Amino acid sequence: MFIRKSKNLNSWQKYTLILPTVSVGNVGQLSADLIVSTLSMERVGYILHPSLLPCVGNNPYAPENSTSCQITTCCEVYESEESRLVVVQQRAPFIKGRRKEYVEWLTNWIKEQQFHQVVILTSSFAHERLDHQLTGSPFRILQSPKTEERCGALLKSDLGWKELELRHSFPAPSSNQRDSSDGDTKLLYMPGSGISKHLFESCQELPVLVLLMFVSEGDNAQDAINMTDHLNKWLGFVKSEKKDQLWNVPTSWSLVFGSTFDPKLFQ
Repeated sequence: MFIRKSKNLNSWQKYTLILPTVSVGNVGQLSADLIVSTLSMERVGYILHPSLLPCVGNNPYAPENSTSCQITTCCEVYESEESRLVVVQQRAPFIKGRRKEYVEWLTNWIKEQQFHQVVILTSSFAHERLDHQLTGSPFRILQSPKTEERCGALLKSDLGWKELELRHSFPAPSSNQRDSSDGDTKLLYMPGSGISKHLFESCQELPVLVLLMFVSEGDNAQDAINMTDHLNKWLGFVKSEKKDQLWNVPTSWSLVFGSTFDPKLFQ
């Protein structure tokens, strides 16, 4: 269930929902971190669902050297009234076998809120790319019919975004191989992208877009910055003449790989 922080919550009919999924490199979640931190978004509630592993921690967006002890949960909802954005930040993995249950609930919740549009941020394994995907942009998009009708021309012509290529089988045939007549159908193949494929397919009647990036596991901070830049070109929620000062990196990123060792151990 969605638990509101306040009963006086804004209507989100004119808001864009940014929904990162747990995926390879957690690029979507890191991108959401940048958006929440940069816009100083307000936490307006959290999601409590039996499919998510419970966890708590300190405020990941607290200023450096802050003594803030605000508790953070496994899935929280943030809002920027000025930018008309809502971000759902999921910080915990799913309990085995319960993803479908969560997707069904989340789809119904999104429909109930009547968002203006939904953007799913996700990533996929770079080593699973086809030969012709090895060069050029590492980004791909998927659009529902309503998004295609509303924004398709802008995204493809003005921004130059590419649709995710469908694949015949796994492993896929080479790009120059023609369609066979043996009944082999093209499918969406998004390995490592978590629930994004199932969520996209269950929201086809809504204006929804999937922004996907091919990545590898490791330090994915720069991938997250690139993804946020890419999204900002379309939505324009942050404007600055100095690109290196565009995003406010949260203090929690300094502990992505844990704290440093104590030098006294080697003295």
